[in-house]
Amino acid sequence: MYVIVDPDVNVAIDPASGIAAEMDPSLPIANIAELSEGIEEIERAAIDLVDSLNPATVPYPSYPNREGIYLNLGKVSNAVIGFILGLAAVAILLIVILAGGL
Repeated sequence: MYVIVDPDVNVAIDPASGIAAEMDPSLPIANIAELSEGIEEIERAAIDLVDSLNPATVPYPSYPNREGIYLNLGKVSNAVIGFILGLAAVAILLIVILAGGL
């Protein structure tokens, strides 16, 4: 890993040792800033995923004052799932009754 001091003169510095030298123009030049931004975004997403296990936390890309949004979403999703399962149970019961099983 090295830092390019001046690409026109082909001078680079090794940040670990502090040695400045002429760099080899045949080596590829990587933009570490873009890589660092991508890693930070992945870390932010991973932290947000772990924080989502606590219903009192706020998602990363949300608006302010949204504390407890996971708790509200959990209640709504459980209500919808319960409604769907209830409809399925009633439909099965009606099919059994109309078929003459009970």
